[in-house]
Amino acid sequence: MNMAKPQAEAVALSWRIKERPGFTTVEFFGEIDENADFAELRRRLSGSVIFHLAEVRRINSCGVREWVNFVRDLPNVTELVFTHCSPAIVTQLNMIYNFRGSARVRSFYAPFVCESCHNEEEKLLDAQSQFPDGAQSQMPEFRCGNCNELMEFDDLPERYLSFLSET
Repeated sequence: MNMAKPQAEAVALSWRIKERPGFTTVEFFGEIDENADFAELRRRLSGSVIFHLAEVRRINSCGVREWVNFVRDLPNVTELVFTHCSPAIVTQLNMIYNFRGSARVRSFYAPFVCESCHNEEEKLLDAQSQFPDGAQSQMPEFRCGNCNELMEFDDLPERYLSFLSET
C-alpha cells in the first residue's frame, strides 16, 4: 500500500505594522507564495522602514517574484532594513540578485548543531558587528543550550554568508 506523505499546511502570509517615532517596523509571518499581495502594504509604507523577517519560513518561486516586485517599488520608503532574517530569507538573499532591493541586512539567523547531543538551534547574528569583513569574517562560537558543548555551524560559511559581500 502506498501512503502519501502528509503535506505541511501552507500558512498564508500576514504582517503586523508597528509605528514608532522616526520609523515603521513590519513583522512578517507565514509563507511568501503566489497568493502574497503587497499592494496595501506598499501604499502604507513611507520613510524609514524595518522588515522583521524571523517568521518567514518558506518562499516559493512565485513568492520570490512577488517579493522582488514589492521591494523594488516602494515609492515613499527612504530607507529599508531587513532584520531577523530567517534561513529561508537568507537562502533567497544568496540566490536571487535583487531579492533585497535597496535594503540593508542588519541581522539574520544561522543554523547551528551540537555534535554531542544533536541539538539544533538558530542563532541571531548581527551583520555589522559580527561580520565586519563580510563573508570573510569568522563565524561566532556558541555553546549548546542542552549540554554546553561547542556548537558547529550547520552549513558552508562561504555559501551561507555570501550575501554579506553585497551589503
